[in-house]
Amino acid sequence: MRLLAFLLAVTAAAFAQCIVDGTVVNSSNGAPIEHAHISITAASDTFFADSDTAGKWVVEHVPCVRATVVVNRPGFLRKQQIVEKSHTHDVRLQLAPQAVLAGRVLDEEQGEPLLGAQVSLMTARVINGVRGVQASTSADTNDLGEYRFSGLAAGKYILCANAGGGAVVASGARPYGEKCYPGSTAMEVAAGYEGRVDFVLPPLATVQVSGVVSGRPEGPTTIVVLVPRTQIARMYMGLSARPNPDGTFVIRHVPPASYTALVTSGRMATSAPVEVGSADIDSLQLHIEPGATIAGTATIVSATERKLTGAMDVQLVRDLAIDGVAFSKSSSSTASQPTFTFSDIPAGNYRVQLTPPTPFYVKSVTLGGRDISNSDFIVAPGAGNIEVVLADDGGTVEGDVSTDDGPSPAWVLLQKDGISSRNARADASGHFKIDNLPTGDYQVYAWDDNTNVEYGNPEWMRQNAKGVAVTVAPAQTAQARVTRQTAPPE
Repeated sequence: MRLLAFLLAVTAAAFAQCIVDGTVVNSSNGAPIEHAHISITAASDTFFADSDTAGKWVVEHVPCVRATVVVNRPGFLRKQQIVEKSHTHDVRLQLAPQAVLAGRVLDEEQGEPLLGAQVSLMTARVINGVRGVQASTSADTNDLGEYRFSGLAAGKYILCANAGGGAVVASGARPYGEKCYPGSTAMEVAAGYEGRVDFVLPPLATVQVSGVVSGRPEGPTTIVVLVPRTQIARMYMGLSARPNPDGTFVIRHVPPASYTALVTSGRMATSAPVEVGSADIDSLQLHIEPGATIAGTATIVSATERKLTGAMDVQLVRDLAIDGVAFSKSSSSTASQPTFTFSDIPAGNYRVQLTPPTPFYVKSVTLGGRDISNSDFIVAPGAGNIEVVLADDGGTVEGDVSTDDGPSPAWVLLQKDGISSRNARADASGHFKIDNLPTGDYQVYAWDDNTNVEYGNPEWMRQNAKGVAVTVAPAQTAQARVTRQTAPPE
């Protein structure tokens, strides 16, 4: 007890104590929120409070240091906020009301609820600079055909219902088609919105797909999967089979649609398009080709004969809609000519991604004399070796971001030849610095938020982006003063 009292006394002496107080309000209408739970973490300790009927809360004996405040309340989105030690009074915490999307999934012929239908929630957003949709979450319907998604932030969503793998209705289990709402475009969901979307799915006639897989390696388990190519949600439909010892396989209850037949066996894989109509397919031939070996060498160009002091990370990325795959390697950390080798790589189109340690940058990447630094290349047996050149004479872009009101934090993007090169955050004073850049001409852009910035869409950039041109010279710093922009909504 004496030791505990001593430690508490030491802790109290180390930090002055503050009273932290504030109000929790609804971000939509400013109304106070009662029974919100507040936790404050400061100096490795956590303190708690609840808001009263006026939304007020207070916490005493908090160390006067930078603290993290987290507030939770059912029906609202969790909020985290940093509180500086000099601003501990009247802390205003704004909670956004959750959005809810719910409904039922019914059988078209009988009007009965479907048990076990899959409903997928797709979020429309900019992904890697290109606007598209991405699966956020999914749920299976209950015995009443009901589904519900709660705790949603304001945004753009698409709902898709599917029971291609079968759902249970009064007459038994049957496969059903996919329907999406509102369609290929997204609906705008505001904070606090509670919407209902019901689906009526048509039963599907099914066929049988069978064939033979050849070229399988010994040891790994082989699986054949039919992946739908026309669905928005691309939900798993349970259409798979393991080949028999002689390579034959059968997949039953396949609804008519466009598929990709994907065969995986360990790290080996192959794929082929399959069009399924109203008749059985009994002669599908799928052959797994031997994997390729891709080797590479990195040549270091340095006036001071500098060597690598850290590992160079190398990835081969296959960005397919059905099976995005990344193979990673790290080079020798101190060699004057680091090497890397990828073995048993399935044939296909790949892109190489390299991250050298500071202060090196990638000067060039070639395969058979062709520049592949920003383009796909074909991996196949005999494809050749990758040649990488690293240099340490990179330049720097340093600058400041402002608005009409003065300096501003921002997301800063650099593009070279229309291709995004690097990005960084400008701090609260608007200052940013990006170093180890290849020489050349760049455009520098600054945005309040990158959520709606379609930097991978050249036409969108031409219409909406206003950048500042800079030229990066070897071992020199280019200065840039950039005006922060606000990305237009979709």
